Order: sequence, then C-alpha cells, then structure tokens
Amino acid sequence: DDLMIINKSGIAIRMAVEDLRVMGRATQGVKLINLKSSDSIAAVAKVMHDEDDVNGDVAESPENTDTSEDGTTLDNNETEK
Repeated sequence: DDLMIINKSGIAIRMAVEDLRVMGRATQGVKLINLKSSDSIAAVAKVMHDEDDVNGDVAESPENTDTSEDGTTLDNNETEK
C-alpha cells in the first residue's frame, strides 16, 4: 500500500507505507513533507495496490462502457427514454 499526501498548493507525493519509519530521531516523529508557512495539507489518502498493478498488467474495460468522473461505469448500449 502507498500513502499519498497533497498540499493546497497542488504538490502531491506518494510513498510506500512499508518504507516509512515509525519513529524518527529522539522520538519526535517522522516528517513526510516540508510545507511553506502559508501552505497546508489538503488531503491524505491510502492507495491500495491491485494484484494486476503489481504484475504490470492493465485491466481493460469492457467494450461499450465509459467511466464517469465519480468512477461508476456507464453502459453505452442503454438508450435514454
């Protein structure tokens, strides 16, 4: 699994959770990102790996389908009434 951190100025970093140290020097914690005084964290997310991603395989979407912005699959064969 990975950890993704995005700050409000638009910089995103992604790092493997297994590479993170639990404690830093003198038990003051571990600093993952340097922020400017006017910047702050916008989002933190856990990114999970698929088995296909690890093997380098890319999952193909079925024909006649699109993926909407929210990640749901739309079937192009359906007709609107």
